[in-house]
Amino acid sequence: MVIMFTEMLNFEFEIYQWLVPMVGIFFIARTIIQFIRKRRNVQNTIIWLTFWISIILLAVIPNFIAENMAKVLGFKDVVNAVIFVALGMLFVFIYFLSSTIEKLEFQLANLVRKMAIYKNELNDDHKIVDINLEEEEKKGEAGREKTA
Repeated sequence: MVIMFTEMLNFEFEIYQWLVPMVGIFFIARTIIQFIRKRRNVQNTIIWLTFWISIILLAVIPNFIAENMAKVLGFKDVVNAVIFVALGMLFVFIYFLSSTIEKLEFQLANLVRKMAIYKNELNDDHKIVDINLEEEEKKGEAGREKTA
């Protein structure tokens, strides 16, 4: 294990191996700040932190991660394993996004219904007030006519 780890680090860094970790660290910090400011929930924070940490690891030690991923999943080709895992992650993200959108649509529909009911109740209250005022005006006019 120690030999594999030292072999892992005995290579020259490519540009993407510097760039991807910097971008990943930026998004990790951004995600944590959003969580602290209560703009993200725990579940989404964990998902995004896991995603960015795995991207950083894949960029820094690509051969080690990809080869072990292929062995664990039973793929003969490393590229197929990486593509398979990437597609799986994309499907998970699409699932979470679609469920979030459905939840938001449901909440929006309920809010619109409640606003319509509230507006209808307000209009009914104003109609009652308007009707009462009209009746009082008619009574007042009738009273004036009797006295006149």
